[in-house]
Amino acid sequence: MTVLTGKRWLVPLVFLLGSRPTVIFAEPSVQVNVLNFQLTCDLVQCRTPVLEIHENTGIDSNSIEYVFRAPPGTTLDDAHTTGVEVDGSGDTHYVRALGAGQSWLKCNWLAKARLGGDNGLAKGYCWIGIKK
Repeated sequence: MTVLTGKRWLVPLVFLLGSRPTVIFAEPSVQVNVLNFQLTCDLVQCRTPVLEIHENTGIDSNSIEYVFRAPPGTTLDDAHTTGVEVDGSGDTHYVRALGAGQSWLKCNWLAKARLGGDNGLAKGYCWIGIKK
């Protein structure tokens, strides 16, 4: 009994803390960016825009994959695709055409920083031929 008598003040404190409304701190909303990239075509080929991604933490990598639709009336030649990197640095960096069909092209940009060294950078574009 002596122990309970000496700590009687705990019961009201626990009740007070437990009955209090909880304050919830909402995280700020995440900014949404809508990517609406399109292929630019001539009579022979279609190209993606030149995109540039960075990895500046020195320990990780950044990557983006994007699927481009063919413009109306254009049939793509899925046998003739490639990625072209015009600038890059860091540990691993590339621009690659990952896949294609007659109406789509999937491209991937990857930039990985060198541990304790260069930041990652990948800048370039993908292209695909047009079927005649």
